[in-house]
Amino acid sequence: MGGLFKFFGDILKPILTLLVTVFLGAFLVSVFSPRADSWITSHVPAWERLDPAIEQVRDWLGMDEPDPWWMFWGDN
Repeated sequence: MGGLFKFFGDILKPILTLLVTVFLGAFLVSVFSPRADSWITSHVPAWERLDPAIEQVRDWLGMDEPDPWWMFWGDN
């Protein structure tokens, strides 16, 4: 019976890795691009539930400020 669990585990690991990678990639794209966020929300309505987390990350990065801390190269 242990071999069966190992078999299913070996099958599910790559699938879970892909799902987590796609989810985190979509989350990062949503943080940096409001247009992409609205597109994802229109295709996946449950994505709206992540709006507080997306706004919090935007706040941490200072994206609402005119000169965010992480844009050190500037326009000068």
